[in-house]
Amino acid sequence: MTELLASHPGLAVAAIIALGVAAQWLAWRWRVPAILPLLAAGFLVGPVLGVLRPSELFPAEIFFPLVSLAVGLILFEGGLTLRFAEIRETRRVVLNLVTWGGLVTWLGAAVAAHLVAGVDMHLALLFGALVMVTGPTVIGPLLRIVRPVSNVASVLKWEGIVIDAVGALVAVLVYESLLLSRAGEPLGNVVLLLLRFLLVGAVTGAAGGAALAWLLKRRAVPDFLINVVALAALFATFTVADVLSSEAGLLAAVVMGIIVANAGVPNLGALLTFKEDLTVLFVSMLFIVLAANVSQEAVLAALSWETLAVVAIVVLLLRPLDVLLSSLGSKLTWQERAFIAWVGPRGIVAASVTSLLATRLLDEGIAGAEALVPLVFAVIVVSVLLASLTAKPLGVRLGVADPDPQGFLLLGAHPVARHIAKHLADRGLAVLLADTNPANVAAARAEGLPAYHGSLLADGMDDQARLAGIGRLIALTSNEEANALTAVRFRREFGKDNVFQLTPKEHEPSVNRLGGEHRGLWLSQGGLSYDRLQRLYGSGAELVEVPLSDEHTLADFVRTHGDGAVPLFIVQDGQVRVVSEATDPERESAGTLLTFIDPRV
Repeated sequence: MTELLASHPGLAVAAIIALGVAAQWLAWRWRVPAILPLLAAGFLVGPVLGVLRPSELFPAEIFFPLVSLAVGLILFEGGLTLRFAEIRETRRVVLNLVTWGGLVTWLGAAVAAHLVAGVDMHLALLFGALVMVTGPTVIGPLLRIVRPVSNVASVLKWEGIVIDAVGALVAVLVYESLLLSRAGEPLGNVVLLLLRFLLVGAVTGAAGGAALAWLLKRRAVPDFLINVVALAALFATFTVADVLSSEAGLLAAVVMGIIVANAGVPNLGALLTFKEDLTVLFVSMLFIVLAANVSQEAVLAALSWETLAVVAIVVLLLRPLDVLLSSLGSKLTWQERAFIAWVGPRGIVAASVTSLLATRLLDEGIAGAEALVPLVFAVIVVSVLLASLTAKPLGVRLGVADPDPQGFLLLGAHPVARHIAKHLADRGLAVLLADTNPANVAAARAEGLPAYHGSLLADGMDDQARLAGIGRLIALTSNEEANALTAVRFRREFGKDNVFQLTPKEHEPSVNRLGGEHRGLWLSQGGLSYDRLQRLYGSGAELVEVPLSDEHTLADFVRTHGDGAVPLFIVQDGQVRVVSEATDPERESAGTLLTFIDPRV
């Protein structure tokens, strides 16, 4: 098998992609960050079985530039999610974490590696720089699973993306200073390297981001070319920065993403979706390739007590100390600080930069460089395992995460939507109504219902509409396009089985041909349009409770009442389920049905 892959690089690439997709699917099934099955797959086919050795398949002069471009795309995609409005309340904490807070981790990890593992001090400083980063490729999926409160989510997301560029900067400076000292050149040149890195990364990133935002805001690019133009602009910006200053492309990618995200670019969601899809593919390939490239000796070295002791110091001592010092004087509660202190998984930047610099150091003949790989990968694996296995229960225990968000986001705040929202709220569920009509929003708030004035499709909506406790959407407006677009928008956040919408108007059957991927589930088994719902409510119908049993199932109820009733919810054992086209009426034989019944029938 090894010989076959070595002689057919195309087959090896196809195998890596297939393995990565399979690992992503397992991560979705197990509800864990994808890095866990990806690393496991990489270690299995690499150092364990010896089937795949990427460094032998692809020349280093091609392999590492491709890895760098992929990491640049990942950081650009992360930058696209960073909006300044998110960190109004936590800006100082984020700034502290990525500056002198990172300094604590860097120097503390270096001292631990030098004193405990016996690593040369210069290499230990490089190790500290490599593990001061947290991973956006791990943080993002983890936040979607845990769904912490907004302050925690914004701190972790911003820190994970920005500090990657900071960590890469420090790692490159330490690496260059090591080479300069070895060559007998003055270390004062490191200051020039620092200034060049910052200047090149910031200027090229800002220029690339401003140019792309200018093109998109003036609609100078046709819709079908927006994604590829953005990709080309990113790669050009990244490469120019990298050529002018080593690894400055990482900083340029983050700056470029942040500028585009905050420039008011239209259709940013479509661009972000495309970049997310590419990121999933590249992350899948990168983690498998980088893990497979680790030697068996490095894996065994990672299991030594010295390595594990260094990992414990980095994860269990330095991370909490970093967060404690960075959050002094902030408005974060002690529960929020404790959760942030516990969640600090390392990711793709630590793995890729380690692989790159370790290879370069070995080529330069620098003794002890082989110790970097097991140390860094041990930190990655342990920090990811801890975060993946404990973040959700810890977040729930600390009260900073939803145990099982069962609340409802209702698109539309008209009288029928308010009537439905009241019944759900009375059962202890979180509800939030959203409407662009200020009168409807005012009426909802006057009735004691939380309401958001604005479009759920607008960029920055998440900054104002707080979705704590909410995990399902019901679109109830008269605008079929708005219902469908909003359902698609929230499928990524809530899952495809948790978004519902009204069916099209009776006189517009052509809209009914919308495929399932372009809409939510039809509410109430289909056939419930906005007009029908309004007529029913206008006739005096209200939500009533009907007990279900083996002798009187939902199917029996529907057969008895026909079009004169609209079943919406089933309450059973304290849980509220939505009746939709996916509901099997024959199997619904327990609980209480909440339904509209036409009083005229």
